[in-house]
Amino acid sequence: MPAETKRREPARTHARPRTRDLRVSVKVRAKSAEVYRALTSARELCRWWLTGAETDARNSGRLRMVWPKRKECRSFSGEREGCFVDLEPERKVSWMWRTGAQRRLVPPLCSFFILPRPRGCEVTLLHAGFSCCQSVDRAYDCFAQGWEDALAKLKLYLETGRTCKHEVLTLAGLRAMHACRK
Repeated sequence: MPAETKRREPARTHARPRTRDLRVSVKVRAKSAEVYRALTSARELCRWWLTGAETDARNSGRLRMVWPKRKECRSFSGEREGCFVDLEPERKVSWMWRTGAQRRLVPPLCSFFILPRPRGCEVTLLHAGFSCCQSVDRAYDCFAQGWEDALAKLKLYLETGRTCKHEVLTLAGLRAMHACRK
């Protein structure tokens, strides 16, 4: 009689995820085409967010961004280069930043999804793939603050024509500003 073999079930573990994503969304009273242009045109990027930019808005096109120098959070300080990797006019803007040795724990892919909504659109930023290691927490927090600041500035610019590139904005602060004006 053949010996019975038992299949061993793999031990069930509750493994921690290895990566985490940053996702920030904002509703903007603007047309999808205006949002797309604000995210892909060097001239527009410099109006509301950057101090310098070069863009070749096509898939594989070059991208260079320059922010004011900031001591408190260097994620959006200085200069970064990369290329556009997925452009769908009025729907999606994705770029891949070049990563250097100091950025090895920061994922390079950033995507903006533009969804039409009544009276405007919703813009969602996805910066995916941050390590869950504790050593990355500070960088993750800086990028979270930086992306919220960017989307608040985008909303302010597209809805009012105003800019404030050298100050840090939050979406809650922007809502409070709008409430005071009403």
